[in-house]
Amino acid sequence: MRILLIATNRHNRWMSRDEVRPLPIGLAYVAAYVDPERHPLRVLDLMFADDYLAETEAVVRDFQPQLIGVSIRNLDNGSYVNPQSALPITREVIQRIRSCSDATIACGGPAFSTLPQDCFDYLEPDVGLAGDAADAFAQLADLLEEDRPYNDVPGIVYRQDGEIRTAPNRASSGLERPPRLGDLDLERYRQAGFGVGVITKLGWYSSTVASPGTGDQWRIIRPVEEVVEEVQRLQREYSLEEFFFIDQAFNQPSQYAKDLCHSLIDAGASIRWNTNLRPEDCDEELVSLMVESGCQMVLIGGASIPTLVACGDDASDSLRLSTDLASLQRLCDLCQSQNLTYSITQGFGEPGETEGSIRTKLAFLSAAAGPGRAANVTLRIGNRLLPGSELTRQAAHEGIISGDSDLLMPVYYVTPAVRTDLLRTLEAAVQDHPTWTIM
Repeated sequence: MRILLIATNRHNRWMSRDEVRPLPIGLAYVAAYVDPERHPLRVLDLMFADDYLAETEAVVRDFQPQLIGVSIRNLDNGSYVNPQSALPITREVIQRIRSCSDATIACGGPAFSTLPQDCFDYLEPDVGLAGDAADAFAQLADLLEEDRPYNDVPGIVYRQDGEIRTAPNRASSGLERPPRLGDLDLERYRQAGFGVGVITKLGWYSSTVASPGTGDQWRIIRPVEEVVEEVQRLQREYSLEEFFFIDQAFNQPSQYAKDLCHSLIDAGASIRWNTNLRPEDCDEELVSLMVESGCQMVLIGGASIPTLVACGDDASDSLRLSTDLASLQRLCDLCQSQNLTYSITQGFGEPGETEGSIRTKLAFLSAAAGPGRAANVTLRIGNRLLPGSELTRQAAHEGIISGDSDLLMPVYYVTPAVRTDLLRTLEAAVQDHPTWTIM
């Protein structure tokens, strides 16, 4: 069975004033799980296409696929000031495929998995796969080729008797096979991002499963040796030198991070890399090791207002926020002392936000990422509402949304106390800071 995999992401991820085009690492893992001897495979990445619909049709007509997997990375571009949904592009791609092919179309990816039934209804594929679907997609391909039922494939979404049906359990794949990257334009991705992604750890689907810093936070922690071997393979096979370690908190657990840095140094891996850091469990030894092993920049999340404050416990507001900011300031100072560039993404407009907390956050940013600092700042307005969160339930209670189906297109929550003047306040703040931008 001839299989075509399509990455439909065309939105840039904004980091400060730079554009970042993330490589479709998830699709590369799906490609790796397809048996090429049984299923001839082709990959189409639309990120750099001048005319993505014409290019899609040309490839479909030339390759004549029987199964087409469409991967959707993000629901939207994540911007409050310029929100753009990624779904209309994907829908156009599917409609163009329908005009020139009778291939089975399967949708998946992180965006689809966020709202599988609503995405399925909007995009109108033949089937969908929710979850980490590399294994599941390969299983689906085999079943279709054998003309056997696929209702029991993990994460499957399909229409039957006019109703959308969803498997009770999401698909789940490990990282047993290395991603197939040779089908992607790695040279262009080298020039348009933070480096090719290498997964070190993956967190659970829900942030409520465990608290940050606990061992139970991670559903996958790759052995250090395996990560280093993958880096060396990518260096050897594709001449790659710049990487992004995909990790929600590279420094947790701290010993794992230090072991990885030591292994990279001992292996003589002359690379440049970037990742995410959290303020907890980060010390001078780790940051020094990161820099020695090739780390060039880290991404840091800003302070947030705790739930008890959002619920009205104003007495704790300045104390808790100042504690978070003090911890963040220590991390920024640590990076600055080691000449490690950092980028802070600070949210504004969350529940409990006040004019006072906005001033406090901006004062912190002026100190942590002001003149003379190797730092960038993204001021993120509001919180993108996603299904299942407490904030989404609050938005529904306030009448901002009527249900989860409203979340298919970008909807952001900004607390009423600051909603009117927040954008103007932040626009004034960035005037004096050339490395700050608003998202």
